[in-house]
Amino acid sequence: MRPVVVVSIAAALLVGLSGCGEHKAKREYAVPRSLCGIPVDSETLAPFLPGGRKLSVKQTMSSMSGTSCQVRVDNHFPVQTSLWWTNQPNTAGYVGLQNNSKLDHRADGGRFLYSGWEAFGETRNCTSKKLLGARLFTAFQMETSDHQDADAMKRLITEYTNAVEKTDTCKYGKPFQK
Repeated sequence: MRPVVVVSIAAALLVGLSGCGEHKAKREYAVPRSLCGIPVDSETLAPFLPGGRKLSVKQTMSSMSGTSCQVRVDNHFPVQTSLWWTNQPNTAGYVGLQNNSKLDHRADGGRFLYSGWEAFGETRNCTSKKLLGARLFTAFQMETSDHQDADAMKRLITEYTNAVEKTDTCKYGKPFQK
């Protein structure tokens, strides 16, 4: 009778452990080094991306004031970056326009606000005369990722914002074109 109990317990443990040992879907695509023309650190971005077969990146224009870059992996939208011209005085004002943002970290005197899954930044010296002196702000949001890492989000938003500052959009204050 004891061997049956031991075998039953061992079988139950194996079934239970096999559920815990589920592995993520294999990543069959290359992690991008840029999103809609803006360089990103692919090693820092990779843990936020799900496994899957195909990755695509699409830029969408919301208006002359804003543009988004959406990353799609198969049927998931794990990442979105955004650039917005706004007359907000600082990053906190810009973030106040966002829904459900719970940012518990700040860097560079509040220029960057971030959490484990989203980050917002303010560019330096990027203003648009055509948009009445609006300033350019950035966002990097993980839409469907279970992974959270505040340090990685800080690196992503800082590097992304610095790269945006080198674009013609920043240098010449160009509104976005549909």
